[in-house]
Amino acid sequence: MGPVVTVCIPTFQRLHYLKEAVSAALAQTVQNIEVLISDDGNTEQIRAWAELAVKSDSRVRYRRNPTNLGLGGNWNECVAAARGEWLVIQGDDDRLLPTFCEALLSLAKSDSAVVFSNHYLIDEHGTRLEKESRAWTARYGRSALVRGRVQDAARCVWSNAVPMSSALIRTAHAKRLGVKPDLNTPEIEVFARLVAEGAHFEHEPAYLVEFRTHAGSATTAGLFTERLVQYLEPIAVPANAEGTKRAFLASLTKNAVDRLLRLGERTRAAEIMRSPYYPRSWSDPTLVAQALAVRAPAAISTQAYLFARKLHGARKSWRKRVPS
Repeated sequence: MGPVVTVCIPTFQRLHYLKEAVSAALAQTVQNIEVLISDDGNTEQIRAWAELAVKSDSRVRYRRNPTNLGLGGNWNECVAAARGEWLVIQGDDDRLLPTFCEALLSLAKSDSAVVFSNHYLIDEHGTRLEKESRAWTARYGRSALVRGRVQDAARCVWSNAVPMSSALIRTAHAKRLGVKPDLNTPEIEVFARLVAEGAHFEHEPAYLVEFRTHAGSATTAGLFTERLVQYLEPIAVPANAEGTKRAFLASLTKNAVDRLLRLGERTRAAEIMRSPYYPRSWSDPTLVAQALAVRAPAAISTQAYLFARKLHGARKSWRKRVPS
């Protein structure tokens, strides 16, 4: 009989965190699991340690990509190699708490596609950030969810409330859908496609994962928001979730245009601004700056935009210092 859960741990040159992630996965109260380390790097230290881990515990498997595939590509390799009925894709710097699998499996029904929990935030040293964790739960709307079936799964997903690192997904769904290999935030796109098919989601309010926030995370260099917009726009939602989708994409398109203008990619920024989900308001200084930047001569577009954003930031800072 195969494992019930595959704990997928995509990794890239962070052995000190990887050791913690693997140790936490192996400490699950459910023993019938496998821990799949998928290496997207080329360090011999990780290979040597992982091969020793395989010899030490038969539940550990190790594979290395022949070339660097990036976060999305490495996720696909993990999913393709998974043998469990369910899988979780966690960061190599995150830690599952011991009852993660047990608690989520106990909630799963025969027609469940995804079961997810809350998670703690931890800092680079592994210190739990209790206050920030509760605020994060409220920010993404999980504090309003009850234990069990999510009644409005589309609005939940489009609120970005389902975290990949603390979710069990039926492996068959994950293999069928795959992730977009050119994204470094693939999870919401996968969940959006899944919920568009009418899939059922279950929620466990307990905090069962420790999610690390630090400067060395895979998305520190910037999210590929312009790519995410391209994939998310065509996904259909029920009428009652359209407002949630619109709100999410309004923020996403604004951020995507900001990223592209900072990179000097004015033409692509203008394309995003033509999206029906891009917000339009002359009262928002950032949107005004973006509109002016795409109309400015190409030679000065980026500099003009950066100057306008810097000026706006200076004005905000000054207003905070001036007593009312």
